[in-house]
Amino acid sequence: MAASSRRTSVLLLAVAVAAAACSTASAQTRLGKLVVTGVVPCNTGTLIDVATSPAFPDAKVEPRCGGNAVAGGTTSRDGSFAIEADMTNALPALVGACQLVVDTPLAKCNATLPATGALVSYLQGPLGGMLSGVFRLTPVGFSFRMN
Repeated sequence: MAASSRRTSVLLLAVAVAAAACSTASAQTRLGKLVVTGVVPCNTGTLIDVATSPAFPDAKVEPRCGGNAVAGGTTSRDGSFAIEADMTNALPALVGACQLVVDTPLAKCNATLPATGALVSYLQGPLGGMLSGVFRLTPVGFSFRMN
């Protein structure tokens, strides 16, 4: 075996061992905490103004990152919620690939509103929070979507 191919083999082996060590360490290390807080409105439309809309009490809310639910919760009487999740399960949050989805029908908070459909909002927050180990997101721009 030539010296250059031996060095290449040793280098590839070293990279493989380092990658395996990193994946084992990352599986045991938590990346931090995702905290999602906000208020859910009881209204239809696009870009619903939470400040001027009635609140949606007892609504089921889920932050979904990359299409997968990473946690869940229920709004209080005033429509507010606070949800925590492990960032290991919510890595898409770092690239803005998370939404807050409210599957509870709007008819539950106002009988004149649709019985099907969902409220959806993108989530945003400052990346600086990751330095403290807590990544805080809030909903921005609730819109009503038919299923």
